[in-house]
Amino acid sequence: MIQAADPITFSVPRAVLSDIVQLSADLNDRMHQLLEQNTDEKLGATEKAELETLVRIAEFGQIVSMALHSPQGCEATST
Repeated sequence: MIQAADPITFSVPRAVLSDIVQLSADLNDRMHQLLEQNTDEKLGATEKAELETLVRIAEFGQIVSMALHSPQGCEATST
């Protein structure tokens, strides 16, 4: 049975990585707009869910970016 902590591996062409590791300017602006509204406690349930999604996407991009710039992130692994 697959466990939630089991690692996964996937391959992505380097040509598309720059598009994956960061939000588009529009999405980044939207995230900041929602963050400001959240600070003022003016978000509804739908906007809170949208903000949560954008934050998770941004965090995933940061993780991928760190892995790409890490010496271990570029090594091939053997099993």
